[in-house]
Amino acid sequence: MEFKDIIGNYDVKEYLVKSIKNKNILHSYLFLGTEGIGKLAMAKQFAKKVLCLNHTEDEICTCKSCTCFNGKNHPDYYIINEAGESIKIDTIREITEKAFEKPILSDKKVYIINDFEKMTKEAQNCLLKTLEEPPAHVKFIFATTEIRKVPVTILSRCQRFDLQRLSVETLTQLF
Repeated sequence: MEFKDIIGNYDVKEYLVKSIKNKNILHSYLFLGTEGIGKLAMAKQFAKKVLCLNHTEDEICTCKSCTCFNGKNHPDYYIINEAGESIKIDTIREITEKAFEKPILSDKKVYIINDFEKMTKEAQNCLLKTLEEPPAHVKFIFATTEIRKVPVTILSRCQRFDLQRLSVETLTQLF
């Protein structure tokens, strides 16, 4: 899947593509929206573009980074909780330790934390320490359905995107 394959939320996609083009990538992002809206798909495609070695606007890139990403074998890309389980402090301790290591293939490392609302309070507090002073090469992307379960201290350190449902007009054009 590529950005062009994600339907809807065109303003969010445009903003993310422009931030990559302008080399203005922040250290943390939060994608908020209902279940099944495409938060994780959007996060994955953004991560791929952040890690791309060519930094092109082309949808299909064959650089080593994109090839590794497509093969689900990228050493600088980590997805936490893809299955939607509870996120414990040990998991966060592990990623915060690895965050300070230099990237291997790309010039950045990207961590996606899916279903942020399933993170324990202890894990959130552990993550906050890294978010307060993140290494320059580390980018975090959080996906959640419940904004009220994201502490204000973490929320204030993220660029927030509220993903919208597809309009009836868009749905009728698709089908």
